[in-house]
Amino acid sequence: ALQLGRPERVAHRRLALRGPERSVGDLLAVGVTAVVVVVLLALPLVTVLVRSFRTPTGWGLGNYVNLGTTGGSNALSVTVWEAGLNSLRIAVDATVMAVVVGGLVALVVSRRPRGRGTRRAVRALDAVFMLPLGVSAVTVGFGFLIALDRPLGLDVDLRTHPLLIPVAQAVVATPLVVRTVLPVLRAIDHRLHEAAAVLGASPGRVLRLVDWPIAARSLGLAVGLAFAVSLGEFGATSFLARPDRPTLPVVIFRLIGRPGAENLGMALAASVLLALVTASVMALTERLRAGAAGEF
Repeated sequence: ALQLGRPERVAHRRLALRGPERSVGDLLAVGVTAVVVVVLLALPLVTVLVRSFRTPTGWGLGNYVNLGTTGGSNALSVTVWEAGLNSLRIAVDATVMAVVVGGLVALVVSRRPRGRGTRRAVRALDAVFMLPLGVSAVTVGFGFLIALDRPLGLDVDLRTHPLLIPVAQAVVATPLVVRTVLPVLRAIDHRLHEAAAVLGASPGRVLRLVDWPIAARSLGLAVGLAFAVSLGEFGATSFLARPDRPTLPVVIFRLIGRPGAENLGMALAASVLLALVTASVMALTERLRAGAAGEF
């Protein structure tokens, strides 16, 4: 996770496709990568983008103009733009919760306790927070739906609470935050902590002056990942979203499920909108991370 040696001592192997240094492994890797990128990534995305400009009357921006409506035969209860704003608000809330919880979990799991029982407890904590990745977001959303109807016998129904969807999306995004920050925290040389302690720094000051400047780089990437995952999350959200407060992925699914060329065109345009927002977030995150890495 960290480059602790001098730059001149780090040897980088060059990709050789021609000449005497040509490697069969490099050729095979490039060929497989090209096929995956073109067929499985570029082709579907380009197809959605091109077809989003196709309308029943020809080529144009009609599908994007219709995003301000509720679709053919009032297929939606809100417009796609309203659903997009709702998705952004939910993604911000979910990202804050996922980064706070995931960052704290990564900090705890990165420690090296001496006791055997404590080490087992740390590993168990790590495994518990990885469960959403193992059981799928659909199971998480369905569990929320049936468990929060009069939880623990209380006469209250939490399924309609506005924070329920951000919490569910944060549960799905937290494992990614942990897995992004944890390797960086584990790669910090423990001698830095010991040196700071010898110089009289308290544990809190060590965390602020040693761990935080290093972990901040990965935490920025974790923010982007959590936000992107929350924007596109559908599995858990499909069980919990209310008709008057849908997210953009839920709206796309509802448009696809309704007959009519207008609804299909709106679904394609909404998919392009979701892709552009998500790609912009990830590009900004990578740029900020690269700048922070250059300053470190």
